Amino acid sequence: MLEKLTFLMEEYSLRVDLVFKDRQLYYRVSKGSDEEKAPMQVLEGGRRWLRRLEKLHLPSWRASYQPETPPEVHHLWRLAFKDSKIGMRRIVGDQAYPGSWAAFIDLMNDIPGVELHRVKQLEQVSLILQDTMENQGGNIYLPKQKRLALTEKLIINRGKHLLVFTRHKQGVGTERHAFDSARNVPLLLERIAAQAARFGIQSDTIADDFLPQVEWKLVWHDGTEDSGSYTMRGEDMPEAWKEFMHEIELFTGNVRGRIF
Repeated sequence: MLEKLTFLMEEYSLRVDLVFKDRQLYYRVSKGSDEEKAPMQVLEGGRRWLRRLEKLHLPSWRASYQPETPPEVHHLWRLAFKDSKIGMRRIVGDQAYPGSWAAFIDLMNDIPGVELHRVKQLEQVSLILQDTMENQGGNIYLPKQKRLALTEKLIINRGKHLLVFTRHKQGVGTERHAFDSARNVPLLLERIAAQAARFGIQSDTIADDFLPQVEWKLVWHDGTEDSGSYTMRGEDMPEAWKEFMHEIELFTGNVRGRIF
């Protein structure tokens, strides 16, 4: 159970203090360089707030979050908390964040006096490929058509920490691959978010019936959604799409499909 928590965000000149005692959760919000600290107040629905905090698994957060390239302008944030089971933890970051950061910001915003911008964090990716494949024949399990319809679906979901890839071959059946990882699925979404955000300018206005088509949909934490279609053209693709697919290839290892 959480005993106390302090959150500081330099970009907003914000400090939030929380203390749990006598079965109540108390809070104090300080902004700017206020030297006089306001008294602690009881947070309405405090125990429900704590249950939501537990789902973020703060003890699993790393001690430091830093971007791959040092930023020109620093926006530091600090988190310190004491838990009755693990004791004291201190975490610091500079324009780099854990996978559950967006949910953490939403939780902070439920404290009176805290007003932080919601994070446009990538929550879910859906890709559907429609294509055909040549029927090699010579097998009693294969249908008689010369060409078979092929459908591939890729779903990546942060909340369920799942990546699911399915491939359906007409008249043959469906194969399914699922990857469940509370650590790596959010990490994958973080690494492909920048490329995914550029998909909007890659949508095709005219589809090519002779090339495989991909329908894509992105769901962001701030409630917005993006969707469109894309024609797969072998190696002749924008860098954002190739980088996006390459990262998925690294994640799935030996699993391969037409879509990646």
